[in-house]
Amino acid sequence: MPETPLSILLSPQTLTQISDYHLLAKTAVEGLLTGIHRSLCRGSGSEFMQYRAYTPGDDLKFLDWKLLARLGKPYSKVYHEETNLRCAIILDASASMAYQGKDAPCSKFRYAALLAACLAYLAQHQGDQIGLFVYGSEMQCLLPPGESGGGLARVLAALEGCRPSGRAEHGAAWQQVSEMLPRRSLLVWLSDFQEFETQLGRSLQQFRFAGHDCLACQILDQDELTLPFQETLNFIDSESNQEITTTVNLVREKYRQRMQDFLNRTRRQCLDTRTDYLLASTSDNLGYLLAAWLHKREALH
Repeated sequence: MPETPLSILLSPQTLTQISDYHLLAKTAVEGLLTGIHRSLCRGSGSEFMQYRAYTPGDDLKFLDWKLLARLGKPYSKVYHEETNLRCAIILDASASMAYQGKDAPCSKFRYAALLAACLAYLAQHQGDQIGLFVYGSEMQCLLPPGESGGGLARVLAALEGCRPSGRAEHGAAWQQVSEMLPRRSLLVWLSDFQEFETQLGRSLQQFRFAGHDCLACQILDQDELTLPFQETLNFIDSESNQEITTTVNLVREKYRQRMQDFLNRTRRQCLDTRTDYLLASTSDNLGYLLAAWLHKREALH
């Protein structure tokens, strides 16, 4: 029976049909790792752990000579004790994250939760400690990485119980997170970053000063990116309840320009603080986001 291609397996259209977070994360991550394994070790029957590009000075006993002969490029095997990290997922559960466009497979929050579940499963597979922080107007979940806090089962159970609501208190959430991460960690922030463009850089800089590494993923609905509507509509801010009625055709170009400015500012603040930045639409395949996390993780060694 042919296996499901990753383009389908890791699509939100497929994953949203699985209600159990553990099952969907297991399905997505093991499919991804199988694909990576085959691309690196085609024809090999060995169990995949992790590979990284060989650099001068690496112990030659970890060099995969068969892979070198097959691909013409040197890769070193990386084992559990060499790769352990503390990974904290910070998830925006404010009301704006509940938006789901007519053609979108899921809301922004559901997409972010799918990604969070997959990242947690992937981190555990790599031997990392995993934690989860979920916030809206207040903290919904505080599970720091470590034996007494996080763990895959607790993280996935917490995701099941979280719902988007309230105004995003980004700054207050980051302050609480920073107080619970005394040691160096890899932070993954999942948010639409609305109403935070003036403070984002300062918050990221604080985490960088504390020795943490950050990966920021901005999640938006395709409607927000393009404003595809044709008729006159009444727009309601989900967090402030402010209303604006307008004919979309009259404001579309100005809106798109402002949206692009917003994206550029967010990206620039990430770059200025040496934070990796990713932009994702809720219809995007999760594969490239998970691969980006693996790449970031590898770069820390």
